[in-house]
Amino acid sequence: MSIVGSFKQQYLLGKYWYLSFFWYIKYIQKQKSQVNKKVMKKLFVMMISVMIISMVSAQEIKTNWQLSDVSFSAGKGALTSGFDTRFDFSNNKNGVLFLQANNDRATINMGKKFGNFQLIESIGVFKNIPWTGPMLLYQLGPFDFIVWNGVGFAKTKELLAPSYKPQFFFSYEGMGVTIKKNNKLSAAVMWFGKEKPNWFVSYKRTLSVGEKSKFFGEVTYNYNLKIPMFVLGYSMKLNR
Repeated sequence: MSIVGSFKQQYLLGKYWYLSFFWYIKYIQKQKSQVNKKVMKKLFVMMISVMIISMVSAQEIKTNWQLSDVSFSAGKGALTSGFDTRFDFSNNKNGVLFLQANNDRATINMGKKFGNFQLIESIGVFKNIPWTGPMLLYQLGPFDFIVWNGVGFAKTKELLAPSYKPQFFFSYEGMGVTIKKNNKLSAAVMWFGKEKPNWFVSYKRTLSVGEKSKFFGEVTYNYNLKIPMFVLGYSMKLNR
């Protein structure tokens, strides 16, 4: 593939993500109390598709997993709270596997890389509520994009009820730009349950300590609460 052809594909895919991101935000702002049934069906189709890809990926890359990165953080951000941990695993193929946990939630994320694009299925528990959903990641030079959605399931007794239907749990869409490797500006919107959409703008600064360790600090402005939130953390690369 030529450099020109490759750049054109990257540009078109990046443009698609950019337009999709803002369309999704516009759609979210119109919602009030619940997700439209058609939207729920589309979300389920998307979730099942990503889950199938993840299952196939697990069969292809089920060996040679190694713990590659570990990070710890304290504070509160758009997606973190309290003492937060993350463990990334790598192998000799294009698999994606990382675990996240804190006092309120535990999540397993598994999928596959397709160039700069990642399709991931998330399965987790948040405050005793099991949930699952797809995560889509895309990298375009210094720019990165994320679309993460989930549906939640009630407790066992309610799950057994014939009339029970999975409920919309959350939706998170964000984009960021990395400047000179150690600085990152991000903007995101989160829609959680029946709450109104919440906007976040953040700045993250990393400080390298040797080749494999980094300290990082992040300040995030919470639009709904009208307050800044702060996170401090440390990450370490275990292998290359």
